[in-house]
Amino acid sequence: MTDDAWSEAVKGVKCLKNNKYVEENVSKEVEIRKNKVTTVTFNVLKKGKPVKKDDFSQMDGSLAKRFKREEFDVEATLDLHGVTEKDAYDKVCDFIQRAYNSGKRIVLIVTGKGISEEIFSERGVLRKSVPLWLSGDEIGSLILGYKNPSEKLGGRGALYILLRKKA
Repeated sequence: MTDDAWSEAVKGVKCLKNNKYVEENVSKEVEIRKNKVTTVTFNVLKKGKPVKKDDFSQMDGSLAKRFKREEFDVEATLDLHGVTEKDAYDKVCDFIQRAYNSGKRIVLIVTGKGISEEIFSERGVLRKSVPLWLSGDEIGSLILGYKNPSEKLGGRGALYILLRKKA
């Protein structure tokens, strides 16, 4: 830009001595309460509270819609067929923590629907236990929501899980 063009561009502009819109920074004294009892730590608030199955209250509307429609691709899968309940708990906790730490958002846990040879025996122990573990203290705060997926992903014998974003 030439000097003539610059002079033309700033013609009529006045230099202000004081900017009346900027206030001076005045330090204020802060009162600290010494008797205050903290009941919840910041890390707990940041992670969020554990959710129950089919509870989408911690998601915004469009995310909840997309999650319900299963528009997100599954990034990791854990198959628990043939695993005992005791071993399954450790595997589920480890799987969720590793997936969260690696930045994955959508994971699938296949519990199976359970088999039984007797009429009155309990069926699908893992199918009933895994949702309780997902809502528990150890991994519940890492999960934003979960539900049973459509039949093509396992139906009632699987859980479609949305993990929180890694902070």
